[in-house]
Amino acid sequence: MAVLFSAVSFGMRPAIYASILSFLSYNFFFIEPLYTFQISQPHELLALIIFLIVAIVTSALAGRVRDQGRAANERARTMRRLYEFTWKLSGLTDPGATADGAAGEIYTSLRRPAVILLNNQSELSLAAAWPPEDTLDSLTMEAARVSFTRNEPAGCGSATFPDAQWHFVPLRTQSRSLGVVGIARDARGFAPDLESRALLATLAEQTAAALERSLLAREMAIAQYQAETERVRNILLASVSHDFRTPLASILGSATSLLEYRDRLDDKLQLGLLADIKAEAEGLDEMVRNLLAIVRIDAGALELRRDWVDLGEIAGRVVNTAKRRGASLSFVLDLPAELPMIAVDATLIEQALANVLNNAVSHTPAGTRVLIDAAVTPRSVSLRVTDDGPGIPAEALDRVFEKFVRAGAGTASEANKGEGTGLGLAITKGIVAAHGGSVRAESPVTEGSGTRITLTFPRKEP
Repeated sequence: MAVLFSAVSFGMRPAIYASILSFLSYNFFFIEPLYTFQISQPHELLALIIFLIVAIVTSALAGRVRDQGRAANERARTMRRLYEFTWKLSGLTDPGATADGAAGEIYTSLRRPAVILLNNQSELSLAAAWPPEDTLDSLTMEAARVSFTRNEPAGCGSATFPDAQWHFVPLRTQSRSLGVVGIARDARGFAPDLESRALLATLAEQTAAALERSLLAREMAIAQYQAETERVRNILLASVSHDFRTPLASILGSATSLLEYRDRLDDKLQLGLLADIKAEAEGLDEMVRNLLAIVRIDAGALELRRDWVDLGEIAGRVVNTAKRRGASLSFVLDLPAELPMIAVDATLIEQALANVLNNAVSHTPAGTRVLIDAAVTPRSVSLRVTDDGPGIPAEALDRVFEKFVRAGAGTASEANKGEGTGLGLAITKGIVAAHGGSVRAESPVTEGSGTRITLTFPRKEP
């Protein structure tokens, strides 16, 4: 029992020592003459020798089982660390965050300072370090470059630059070399042992795979952004060239008539031509403002000048502007007398609501009834613009707030015969979202027709 306890608890050498001690104790206390180390009978000497051999063999076997159990536990812990390392890196999509996470996990796994240097235009640059490190000495950088260029370990614990303070292994995938990862000597100045270097090589493989995945994700995002930018640019150019042509032709024709035939035109006809020029110029101005607004929204540069405003006043101004421009729809304002004030940018909200009304004017026939009412809750105030026109096709309802989407379901009124740039509702959504609100479209509203656009704003007490 003493031998087995020593072997299981402390290992093989203490167990052998316990075997010899047990041999002597048994001789001293149980073999005559007692309390001496003398042996009077040969068979007792044989028994003692057999006991000693059995004890030594038992201690060796028990110690080996203990060492194997300890090695199995260490392998299990290593596998667990690798799993956790891979799992934590799998959720990172930014290369910088991936490098930081990998350096921290390598430090935790190996209990040594860790650095990651990535290839940047054929030069290695420090991407992450744990504990944080700003610079590395020239010998360390040379060891890192050798490891990167030769695709082999370098630094302390290797044949190349054994006097360096760091041990580096390359970060390489099947397609490219990404950089190197290194660990430093421990606090006593010892280089990494064979087990630590093997674990570092495994962690380096996982780090390289995670870095390549994040780099590919970033490259894909950049490619998608560039493709989307090119698509939007082409659509914008086509839309602007198409939608500007009609009002510019009208302005050019009216101006030419005034310049060349002014003496033959009476005052009423001249005023009519000037009114046409003014109306078309206002339409162009609105298109330009919409284009600038969508650019600011996409760039995240929309500046809000918040103030406490009355949505009823804004709705009234927007309706009066639409009537002044010749909209032939029937507008009805049905707002509560005590409509709460909200903190918004009045100019932007007026533009957002005007875009919704212009959308109704553009896509419904003359005489369509447009109702503007409100819904008030303790947390929000909603403006609802409802028309009884043809409505929006079901296949286009989910896309009406996207850029350059035109869901022309009705006949444009005489006030606005153009199709527009398809930006109005997208701008409305961006403006309302910048205020912390939301926009929703419903169609049909009643009896299979009609459209309702709801602008919801968060409510705060002045």
